[in-house]
Amino acid sequence: MGVAPRLFPREWTIVGVLTTDLALALALGLPSEAWRVAAVVVAYVIHLTTFSALFETASRRQVSIPLYLLNGAPYVPAVFNTPPPVLAYVAGLFVAVLLTAAGGRIRTPVGYVTGLTLYASMAILMRHLLGTPAPSEYVAMALYVAYFATFALYVESRLAFRNLDPAAPLAVWLPAAAYAVACLPSLIIAVAEPTYLLAKNVAKNEKVKDVESIKKMGRRILASSIVFTALLVAAYKLLSLK
Repeated sequence: MGVAPRLFPREWTIVGVLTTDLALALALGLPSEAWRVAAVVVAYVIHLTTFSALFETASRRQVSIPLYLLNGAPYVPAVFNTPPPVLAYVAGLFVAVLLTAAGGRIRTPVGYVTGLTLYASMAILMRHLLGTPAPSEYVAMALYVAYFATFALYVESRLAFRNLDPAAPLAVWLPAAAYAVACLPSLIIAVAEPTYLLAKNVAKNEKVKDVESIKKMGRRILASSIVFTALLVAAYKLLSLK
């Protein structure tokens, strides 16, 4: 008899990204109708409580259709106000994760980066559940997703048992950060600290290998992601005051 999957993820990174997804969507999308807010909270709870089961099945190259349908169900109302390019992006990312799992690579850098990027992208769908975003919100949300994709790469570049160039995360981050600041200059408040950290990673190229150091790094990144999200919202709101 197999061991039942955990109800809540062991990986605090996933807990963190889902929680900041919820926070970002609510910060950008309120006020909204009560049923829409409830739908966003339901989506958050479903993602949080089914992640472990999805990860375990994907690790065994299996597909749990009921779990995927359950995770997608709260977003049905959002389909009607989500632009086709956004839907295509999320669908393409979902297919990429499925293909990664089918190839037995879900526990590789490719699997971790695509998976975390998909979960970060749920913030975009959550925001559409709350109503139609302003055009400028897409810039902030794109930067948010780029942040988590970049720091998934950052973690992989820090691990001693991976062979990933520390310049890779910075190469992903810089174009996204530059574009976001060019569109919304106030976002420089949010991009400053991640840019410094990624540049420092290239200069020092310090690796971690023991479990405790890896956990410590994870806790620091979790704290940084919360601060980044708060600064991102603050910077965007500062723009709206002008």
